[in-house]
Amino acid sequence: MNGRFGAEVTGADLSALDDATFAALAEMLRDRHVLCVRGQEHLSPAEFLGFARRFGTVAPYPFGEPMAGLPEILRIIKEPTSKGNFGGVWHTDSPYHEIPPSHTVLMGIDIPESGGDTMVADMSAAYEALTQEMKNRIHDLDGVFTATKVHGSAAPELHLGDVARIADTVRADQEYRHPLVRAHPETGLPTLYVSACHMSGLAGLPHVQAQALIDSLAGHIVKDEFTARIRWARGTVVVLDNRCVQHKALNDYPGQRREIHRIQITDGSRPRRWVRGTS
Repeated sequence: MNGRFGAEVTGADLSALDDATFAALAEMLRDRHVLCVRGQEHLSPAEFLGFARRFGTVAPYPFGEPMAGLPEILRIIKEPTSKGNFGGVWHTDSPYHEIPPSHTVLMGIDIPESGGDTMVADMSAAYEALTQEMKNRIHDLDGVFTATKVHGSAAPELHLGDVARIADTVRADQEYRHPLVRAHPETGLPTLYVSACHMSGLAGLPHVQAQALIDSLAGHIVKDEFTARIRWARGTVVVLDNRCVQHKALNDYPGQRREIHRIQITDGSRPRRWVRGTS
């Protein structure tokens, strides 16, 4: 992993973590937003699930095909003949729920010889770098989040890959509002909460004006100074803090197979607007 944030760990065994070691990893994740743990090829799917559950409650993903026998795990697969890939645009996972997932836990299973990295972006650092004028402008705004452009009636189906088996477009078209500037529930610090592919607008703003602002913030978040790159290997486990991190799976490995296992976790809390002067 390289970039300006995130933490890489070697020498750990996620199947046998004592409480003190897990607490140290959780603190590292809280401070660095992305945790990349190498050398976990020995983990069984059940052990992978057990590790993920230490961060909270599993939040089922409604739009994919789960693993047989362990429906909490989503198999994200791109076959050598596939063109599109799942998660191939910048996003944070599933913000279109009333209570979005707080964490995404991933494990590399089948990794291309070259390519297939995942990019991550730090929305907390991106917020801090905004001008005061922009911070004031967006402070009280709510994003309107929906899965319609990705999984619903407006989905182009160009970047879903072989994982997508979409049936419930009505559910995908539901909308929820969340603050554009949210307080991180563990640190109290402000962070942007933007996922352009999952947003239909900003509450109270005309569509054209709202879309222009969303596009501006989305472009700002993924500037080089706020991003890092995860280079996958078989047995690499990654934990993303969805409350302040975006990610994007690169689609640069034609003719090769890639399989990642994914579990979404919720801490049970709705996004809360950041109040100035608090932390």
